[in-house]
Amino acid sequence: MTASNPAQTSPAEVIFATRMSFYQYAVVALCVLVYAADGVDVVTLAYAGPVMIAQWGISPEAFGAAYTATPVGIAVGSVFLSPLADRIGRRPMMIGILGALCALLLATAVVPSFAVLLVLRFLTGVLLGALVVLLNVTVAEFSDAKKSNLLVGILHTGYSLGSMICGGLAAVLIEPYGWRSIFFAAAALNSLSFVLACFIMLESPGYLVARRPNNALERLNAVFRRMGKPQFDALPPRPEQTGSQKRGAIPRAMWISTGLLCLAGFSFTVSGAFMAAFKPQILEMAGMDMTHIGLTGMTASAAGILAHISVGALARKAGERRIANIFLLATAAALIVLGLVPTGATAGLIAAAAVWGFFNVGSYTAIILVNLNHYQADLRNTGLGVMMGVARIGGIVGPLLGGFVIGAGFDRLTVLVLFAAVLAPPVLAVALLSFLSPKPEQTR
Repeated sequence: MTASNPAQTSPAEVIFATRMSFYQYAVVALCVLVYAADGVDVVTLAYAGPVMIAQWGISPEAFGAAYTATPVGIAVGSVFLSPLADRIGRRPMMIGILGALCALLLATAVVPSFAVLLVLRFLTGVLLGALVVLLNVTVAEFSDAKKSNLLVGILHTGYSLGSMICGGLAAVLIEPYGWRSIFFAAAALNSLSFVLACFIMLESPGYLVARRPNNALERLNAVFRRMGKPQFDALPPRPEQTGSQKRGAIPRAMWISTGLLCLAGFSFTVSGAFMAAFKPQILEMAGMDMTHIGLTGMTASAAGILAHISVGALARKAGERRIANIFLLATAAALIVLGLVPTGATAGLIAAAAVWGFFNVGSYTAIILVNLNHYQADLRNTGLGVMMGVARIGGIVGPLLGGFVIGAGFDRLTVLVLFAAVLAPPVLAVALLSFLSPKPEQTR
């Protein structure tokens, strides 16, 4: 069975226009599992840290360098390692990263010194930074038009679930078995992902058409047979947008739009990272005790999981850029409301923080979707990786700026209004994309 008019029909168009098969759902499920393992990997040190500090006699301030090593590595991996998937393919990149993560986590479980720990956590971050980009791209390229954005949203719930799993593992393992046990558990979860990826993951059709590796047509048809879709008599033409450009490089015509996307990711992350670091202190300034601060964190996390799915469900109909700006504006409004809730009004503070969590996480998902829909297949890892790497810099700037502002003695409302204002550049950047990309958004 062959595709109708195969010389003109692209695999992406076929996947986009036809019902998803069991195999496509299996690929998405694999990516969710891998992202859950990613969530475990990122927060393992947070749970192991207090015990490691006590055993090694290191000050919390010095140990902070180990916490920083992972996000710095993630930024490096997002920018410099993720584009490799546009050159060598999605499958070898995913399998290679998962295998390397298993080795790094096992090495961390038996790490002999703090200096070695710093190196291992940095390298782990590099791999995780590239992996996050790859997972988003893979889900987008294996999804149909109706479910693409929803499934990307579901993908991001995997990270939240992984963080929750890590908390459960820490509660069960660290006290009776020591801090090293949680890294062995993380390595085991990544090993499961590695084995499943070896059996399930085939190469992305978009990559095969854009890069044309050896036996590209045979491999393309093998993927389509697995998906139960029509096969091709010949390879379709390369995507017109970037076919003549240098491989792995963003073409000059897209530099401005890529810069706008980076600005959106950076500024949004400045605001979000500030809240991630200082939300407990903001709530304490509002008269809330630690018990209720913990409850606020749980409700905000639950709201975030709902936001991932909601944005994914709404974005295709309303448009990715429109949803992004709606959620960004709502996030800014929620910050201001959180500043206006009277001190001591516990229920109001919990509700306002949950609303902020919903719109903040939804904004992140929407910005990812805007990026995925902006680039063709042969640039998707590169473009998204650059944006996410620049956004990680915002994750460093946000807490530093927050510490300065709070340390200067500004009141709660002033601080939150300031970080609400930081969300103005992302709104403007996303709006300007409409003028630079007047054609309807197209995931493929």
